[in-house]
Amino acid sequence: RDFCLSRGLGDVYKRQVKPNAVDAPRAELYNKNAVFTKRSLAAMETTYRVLRIEEQLYGCEELPEGQPVLCDVLLEAADGTQRVLPYPDAELTRLDINEGSTVTLRDHRLTKAAHKVYFTRHGETVWNVENKICGMTDSPLTERGRAQARALGQKVKAGGYAIDEILYSPLSRAADTAKAIADATGIPARCEPRLREQCFGKYEGTPRNGEKFRISKTCFADRYDGGESMLQLAQRIYNLLDELRDQPDKTYLLVAHNGIARVVESYFHDMTNEEYALAGIRNCELVEYHFE
Repeated sequence: RDFCLSRGLGDVYKRQVKPNAVDAPRAELYNKNAVFTKRSLAAMETTYRVLRIEEQLYGCEELPEGQPVLCDVLLEAADGTQRVLPYPDAELTRLDINEGSTVTLRDHRLTKAAHKVYFTRHGETVWNVENKICGMTDSPLTERGRAQARALGQKVKAGGYAIDEILYSPLSRAADTAKAIADATGIPARCEPRLREQCFGKYEGTPRNGEKFRISKTCFADRYDGGESMLQLAQRIYNLLDELRDQPDKTYLLVAHNGIARVVESYFHDMTNEEYALAGIRNCELVEYHFE
């Protein structure tokens, strides 16, 4: 018989359904890559995006007593591979799994994935090599920095990270890093002005390990004679992270700077003033954070 069915938002799909085919995986899929066998799911834990959930219909016959209502869950992995998993509707409801949710699959069981955000620092710059404070000064990537960005793109592509979008600082060192990752992965990327590096005012272009700068970094209201204080910086980054937290079905990669890295770290973890001032990450290091 022909049935039209849908669940949630989206187009209504039409297909042939056999009555009483309760336990059989469906072969009538939306593209040829979606066909799978039960054995193929057992190998390892994999992260997927839920593209569609459709309740299986069984004609005019009632389900036997105790038989759960099953749904076909169309899943898509980070590499674009799709598969369909028959799953009890009651379990999907209990787990709060909906179209657009990020889930993990292991031993034929779905769990809702933790809400994550990824952060990385741009590749090596000319002023990094010269040990100078960059801040808002637009020091370009070195050839090594560009190679680091390309390597990170390949890591993200091969690692199965379920990233929906890349947000990057408008400064060229971060923008060029983000675009290299996007080129390697196909993940869409856009500029987010709030990810620009902190303006260090009079200290930009001076040695990164200067004693006066080290002390100034522990004074969170200091604007460095025309720059931006740590408190001002934290306001814009915390506001951005609050917005991302309120999008539980989207995972972002932030491409920015060392000054931003320490603020992001402080958003997720308690830190003393001294720990905050010393915090940082390596060029193109990838860090994962979980929203509570």
